[in-house]
Amino acid sequence: MMQAQSKPSWLEDGNGGMGGGGGGISGSSHEDTSHVPLTSSSGIGQVEGMQQVSEDVLSRARYVHWGLRIVTMLLCVLMFVTACLGLGSVNGVDKSGKVFVAVYMLFFASLLFCFEAVQIQQIEWVEHMLRRNFGFLYSMMGKAFFIIFIAFLSLGLGDPANLSLATGLTLACFGAGELALLLKYPEFFEDAVISKLNIKK
Repeated sequence: MMQAQSKPSWLEDGNGGMGGGGGGISGSSHEDTSHVPLTSSSGIGQVEGMQQVSEDVLSRARYVHWGLRIVTMLLCVLMFVTACLGLGSVNGVDKSGKVFVAVYMLFFASLLFCFEAVQIQQIEWVEHMLRRNFGFLYSMMGKAFFIIFIAFLSLGLGDPANLSLATGLTLACFGAGELALLLKYPEFFEDAVISKLNIKK
């Protein structure tokens, strides 16, 4: 005679059965998901707050960068004019040293103006050349120190005296102001902010 076989354990009601509400597969999955809320009003509020702050920083940083760019380009024009007038005032061999100062001023003014212009309208080969040879301009601190350096060139030009003095002092104050702005509001010059500003140009 054949002996009656017992039912498989998975058919029996109990903790391991499919129909049971205890520790089976369905029970464990229900238990795991019940502890993880799908939505949370407080979490959504925190995310929206972070996005609001981020947009606020981006908005203010955009105005700061455009303001600095426009002022820098205007100062480059002023320095270029000062250098041209300085070259015109050279009338003897004894002032030949001022020729080199004026030529350097012309070159640096053109370089800085070109750098700022490329930030507005990108030209690939020009930007590649600038990054390879004048990479310090892409750092806010490097550019500020560069502006202070060319300010001393303007002060050393001498002729025309009033204009070269005014140009040098203005450049020096602007470079120092950029450094102060960088130290007070470093979040405006972070790589992530600059990257987003470039995308949203």
